[in-house]
Amino acid sequence: MGTAIPCFILTLFLFIHHVSATKNGIVGFGIALYKDLCCQSCHDSLSSLYLNCTTFPEGDDMSMSMDMDMDMDMMGTTSDDCYATNIPWLQTMAYCIQQNCNADGYSAEKQAKCFRTQAVASASEPTFQDSLPATAPTVELSEDAMWLNVTSLVNGNTYYATHGTLKEFARSEYLHTRYSVVLYLVVIGICIGSGILAQTRSAFPGFQTQLSTSTLWAKLQQYIFLPALFGSRRLEPLPGRIGYLPGRALSIFVGIYLVLNVIFSSVSFRNFSPNTFFASPQFEMCEYVGNRTGTLSLVNMSIAILFAGRNNVLIAVTGWSQTTFLTLHRWTARVAALQAIVHSIAYTLAYFEPGYSGVTGYAAEAAKPFYWWGIIATIALCLATAFAILPLRIKFYDFFLITHIALVILALIGCWYHLVPHFGYDYGYQVWLYIAFAFWSADRLARLVRVAYYNRLGSSTAIVEALPGCDIMKVSVFPRVTWEFGPGQHSFLYLPGLGKFWESHPFSIAGWKRQGQSPLTASTSAFLSDSTAKGEKEIDSGVASLGTDFDSHPNSTARKRQTRQTQIQDRASFQFLIRVHSGMTSKLQGRLFSSSSRSSMEISVYTEGPYAGHRATLQPLLVADTVLCLVGGIGITNALGFVQEYSSENLERGEISEKSRGIMKKTKRFILAWSAKEMALIEYVKQNFLVQKDNVRGIEYSFWCTGSPNTAARRSDSINDESQKAESLTPTTTTAAAVTAGRMDIGTVIRSSLEAGQQTTVLVCGPGNMADATTKEVVACVKDGFRVDLVEEAYAW
Repeated sequence: MGTAIPCFILTLFLFIHHVSATKNGIVGFGIALYKDLCCQSCHDSLSSLYLNCTTFPEGDDMSMSMDMDMDMDMMGTTSDDCYATNIPWLQTMAYCIQQNCNADGYSAEKQAKCFRTQAVASASEPTFQDSLPATAPTVELSEDAMWLNVTSLVNGNTYYATHGTLKEFARSEYLHTRYSVVLYLVVIGICIGSGILAQTRSAFPGFQTQLSTSTLWAKLQQYIFLPALFGSRRLEPLPGRIGYLPGRALSIFVGIYLVLNVIFSSVSFRNFSPNTFFASPQFEMCEYVGNRTGTLSLVNMSIAILFAGRNNVLIAVTGWSQTTFLTLHRWTARVAALQAIVHSIAYTLAYFEPGYSGVTGYAAEAAKPFYWWGIIATIALCLATAFAILPLRIKFYDFFLITHIALVILALIGCWYHLVPHFGYDYGYQVWLYIAFAFWSADRLARLVRVAYYNRLGSSTAIVEALPGCDIMKVSVFPRVTWEFGPGQHSFLYLPGLGKFWESHPFSIAGWKRQGQSPLTASTSAFLSDSTAKGEKEIDSGVASLGTDFDSHPNSTARKRQTRQTQIQDRASFQFLIRVHSGMTSKLQGRLFSSSSRSSMEISVYTEGPYAGHRATLQPLLVADTVLCLVGGIGITNALGFVQEYSSENLERGEISEKSRGIMKKTKRFILAWSAKEMALIEYVKQNFLVQKDNVRGIEYSFWCTGSPNTAARRSDSINDESQKAESLTPTTTTAAAVTAGRMDIGTVIRSSLEAGQQTTVLVCGPGNMADATTKEVVACVKDGFRVDLVEEAYAW
């Protein structure tokens, strides 16, 4: 990830270079509105006049006097050839350009170039010099003139109004773009700036050590980086589950972002009168406000899509969690929706301003396809934002996800058909949609690439085991290609055999084994051995067999079983501990209970990962003398990766295994403090994932059980005696750590781990209220002069 920042900067540079070098850019970057304003003003002041070579539809009486009152609607057409051969047009245009562009400081060469563009449709002849009149014209056109019959002076009032209108409109469009680019640079710049600091801290532990001993850094930790915005609530939902309140640092970021959007949506608007575009100053103001908020809405929509991606490169650069970026995603989406509403209101009000026909005019405009596509896009974006409220996400997650994706796609399609058919590519509005499409497509493509690369398509399987005494399953996955396993990682699992092949959910990786490596504990080997020895398994809807179709000869069957067991045990694997909820996990448990063994099975599984576990995220561990892992409930799945990492690097009797990444190479003391409701889960993890304390230097275990010491919080009656038999075959090596009944005292545990002059890093993974209590205590410890840092793992999605 060391090249992520240069690559991102290079991408921005190439984007700016591309839009600057082609017409399909944005205003100010590839598109120049009225580049030669004086020439454009001359052209627009004269282009509505009829020439003697103008053609009219058959039936118009061309014998009528050209200076008579012509109130009728004359739909004349003036061709490029007509303009290029009409002397009054050529001389009037040439003189107007010379007269007005001299005042603007244009050279003769530049005047000739813009004359060729504006007067003769880029034809090489006649030239600017040839078209200049021999004597200056003396007759000025009237403001209501309809014909240009002789070489004349452009009407002064008409030129002033045209020039001023074009200048103000161009200025407004330039500001729309500039404010949009500034917003992008500020938002992405804050992320990259934070990423540079995080990458520097992870690359240079000495710099990190100096920071941790700095008084200024301690103050920043105490007042900015660690605490909640108000009180102590951050990861625990607000009352009524209306949402989450971001931490103080993130709230400052969100506050800066909101203030910028309010400012950019509200400033630098001006009127110009007399105006050739708009019948009233009020309509002009509605137009500018509508265009500004519409452009900013597109910009914020593209940022929201970037922040929503699982493969967002900024996650690796900054070290921020996906939870953080999803919080930013929601705020940017809300702002985009609000700006879309303001955009719609502004254009609606415009038709009720003086000079326009009110309901009749609005109805005529709203009947046009581009207009109602804009209405559809606004409604879809607002619904996508409204349906993303926390109660709906929690209770109806599948409904939320499907409708959210569908509504966002509809909004993007609506924006495309709102913009391109009406404006074409003249203003570059579609570029912001290109960026949004690119972010969305890149993330989806990266997901497919991960699935294709790490899985055996068509034959990717996993072993699912029911943990006795609790509603938790262990899933062991065998990737096709070994990735760089490490602590803090998670992966998304797809279970096509359950009916929804597109559905995936994230789970923390509890443990891993590299190819050919002996596991620190023998649980996986014992389980695979038992599974293979059982002979037959159910083969239905993605459930495969580990022991069927062997030769009927007993010795041959035994040899093949042994070979199969050896092959599986030699493969790289990683494990998940999954608590059963509604939806996919409930269906998986039901499939497990309906299998032949009712305690273990093999099923088709595809993994999309790994995600997270970046050095920028875990850099506080690089300089930690003590690591305290505070865990609540099933949060142990995230903590176990750190336990394995530390244990593998600190085995006693000189058995130091390969160091995967050395993230805790300075750590001399590792404390796991875990509180859970189910005694069965605690005992299972102790026996199957934790190495004995005597075998690892500096490791300490403490356990609390908040439920009944002998039963689970909710134990399914569907598990029969087979699960108990499987448990009896599991190794019974324990960690010799007592389990305390009752709740963990977080403050006491944290304080007991601190030592003067030593750097302590607290890892917390548990319910929101536990994480918030931990954060509050860490802040208090920093205030008391201790050197403490915090790493959180939370799925507050």
